[in-house]
Amino acid sequence: MKAAELFLRAMNKRPTIAFWFRYGAAEHTELFHALPDLLEALAENVDIHYFGMKSDRPIPERIRNCVTIHELPFHVRRTSNADKMFKTLVWILALPWLARKTRSLGIQAVYIDETIPFTVYAAQRWVGPRVAVTVADFFVDIYLAPHAVLRPLARWIRQFDINAWKKAALIITRAKTTRDYLATQGIDPTRVLPIYDPCDETVFYPTDKTACRKEFGYTDHDVVLVHHGILHPNKGNDRILVAMARILKTHPHVKYLLVGDGPDMPRLKALVEELGLQASVKLTGWLPGRGDVNRALNAGDIGLVMRVGHESDNFHMTGALVHAMACGLPILAARLGGISEAVRENHNGFLFDPVCGEEFDDKFRRMLDDQSLRRQMGDAALTDARELFSMSSVIKRTVDALVTFAAGESRS
Repeated sequence: MKAAELFLRAMNKRPTIAFWFRYGAAEHTELFHALPDLLEALAENVDIHYFGMKSDRPIPERIRNCVTIHELPFHVRRTSNADKMFKTLVWILALPWLARKTRSLGIQAVYIDETIPFTVYAAQRWVGPRVAVTVADFFVDIYLAPHAVLRPLARWIRQFDINAWKKAALIITRAKTTRDYLATQGIDPTRVLPIYDPCDETVFYPTDKTACRKEFGYTDHDVVLVHHGILHPNKGNDRILVAMARILKTHPHVKYLLVGDGPDMPRLKALVEELGLQASVKLTGWLPGRGDVNRALNAGDIGLVMRVGHESDNFHMTGALVHAMACGLPILAARLGGISEAVRENHNGFLFDPVCGEEFDDKFRRMLDDQSLRRQMGDAALTDARELFSMSSVIKRTVDALVTFAAGESRS
């Protein structure tokens, strides 16, 4: 083949990108349900290789049809803290192999859609400088910082990662607050792109509330606080249970519907029994599918968004917030940076100090006592959700950024 023809072929070659995600494509879709749409749209312009662990769930066919899957022979049990920690360590130890495998395929652009220690450094060290990362949950803050003996290690890991992020070609965040924080750490804000989590309106939407309440065993007299997600100590559900015990003294018809499972479930079950809340608190565990979660949210009257208030809790939107707003629920939320970008006081909800003290009680009681206020705030939350968390907008902005990144170009 002539040199000129080889040159033309090289010039017309589509960019290639590697996606790295610890849990793998099936679990990734559970956590970020826009993933199939995002990958399909991206695949129109870019060849995609997806690296992750195996899952008990099947990989969506739409993803299999548009990407090349590379699976490590492990899977993570997200309900077990010990298993998550061990498999994350396995993932970190596998990073040199992962990077070399990526490079052996001729891939020069890597997108890491989670904030796991050392991953950006590994990609830069063994693949090359074209690395993008999503900075949201700070893993070390959630799992190491609560333990005093491990805090120096957590601080060292965070600084190590920040030094690597300074060299990243693109950083996607889930809140503008994160971009502002990264700027204080010496990271160029022009390389940081805040994009809120999207919400699929065909999955989370207002539906027949009467039928949903009946399904979960609630009457017209009950006022239901609802929250969903992975149950780990950082969610602060123990604080909510203690507050429920106080609130029930003046509002005996209040209920708490807690949807999900995780490592904190045994402790929460024990606390429910200790506080005598069995008649008022329902712990559903994992529900079969997202449609079931949507009905659970619609069974509620108030959407709870809770984190304990670690510094990194300011740096993202939670799925609980996005989905509750999309279901038209008024929001009662911890006053944290990213969350406060969507929850506006007295408009679509109330904000409270994450310690869940007097302010939480006062604002919760105001919502319990005023059905018209709840309805007004819920309508505002639904309108805001459709603007802030639009699937089409989030996918377009993400795809545009990743196509430019994969092609080795700079964002304008």
